[in-house]
Amino acid sequence: MDASPFLERLRDHAASVGTPPGGPPGPGDPDRQGAQSERAAGVQPAQRGPAQPAGDRQVGFWQSPVVRAAINRRITGDPELGPETYFARRHGPSIIAPHVLSLRASDAKLEVAIVEAGSCERVTGLDDEQGRVDFAAGRVPEPLRARIGFQLGTLERWQPAEPLGAVLSRSFLHRRADLEAVLDRLEAMLAPGGLLFVEDFVGPSQFQWTGAQLDAINRLLARLPPELLTDLSSEDGRVKRTVEGPDLGRRIAASSQEAVRSGEILAALDARFERVEVRPYGGAIFHQLFSRIMGNFAERPDLVGVLMEVDALLTDAGVVGSDYVWGVWRRR
Repeated sequence: MDASPFLERLRDHAASVGTPPGGPPGPGDPDRQGAQSERAAGVQPAQRGPAQPAGDRQVGFWQSPVVRAAINRRITGDPELGPETYFARRHGPSIIAPHVLSLRASDAKLEVAIVEAGSCERVTGLDDEQGRVDFAAGRVPEPLRARIGFQLGTLERWQPAEPLGAVLSRSFLHRRADLEAVLDRLEAMLAPGGLLFVEDFVGPSQFQWTGAQLDAINRLLARLPPELLTDLSSEDGRVKRTVEGPDLGRRIAASSQEAVRSGEILAALDARFERVEVRPYGGAIFHQLFSRIMGNFAERPDLVGVLMEVDALLTDAGVVGSDYVWGVWRRR
């Protein structure tokens, strides 16, 4: 690739992304693992630097408005158009039955968007952790609480009274070892023509990162100034120098459910459902590159935009796969 157009595209993208308003997503969004499991996924601190003050630290990519804007652009084509609104506008009219199931409670944005758009009559949200149920329920506007309800429960024990118009599945499938059984159950619950929405981690199972992505991440880390590499999850100011492939045994011990069969999700979906719209939005680079150091880039939105574009270019060129997907499938 010629260097001049490449650099021009990087600069144009960084300038266009900007820093739109918006806060971090709620619990249940991709990659909300915490520092302990991120270390198990292979991030290696190598030396110590000045300690950082305690407080509200951005430790993951999901907390950066610049990253969120870049992801919006990859999914919706517009850095200021959120995926929830896009889904409601583009796919809401195709929801053919009044009842929708939502799996793994988050910030309720998508549930609110489809009800406000008139896409369905009611949404039932299921989650097996009370904290996420309470969080999501608290984000539903008072006038919609009779139509959007979150409850403690599991997919195995819940049964709809009628076929569903859609299922919303976010950060759910990558935690399921029984992937085929889960998708078979969802297929049975949906009305013919019903939609299955998925946003999830679909990168290497058990976070067994590929050589290509580790090489790209570590070459970028080696070129970043030390002040951007302070590990914000630590109290001693250690510096993140490299990302390594995690030891499989320690990875499973740290969290046996995380990414248990993530690399198989897309094939399993395509075997059972018809693709409607699928948007891989990258992450093979930015996921681990920004892990535990995101807040250091708060004053460098231009650099964040460039690094997000590097991720996009390498993903689009097939050098690395996409670790995350946003997509809509239909029951045949």
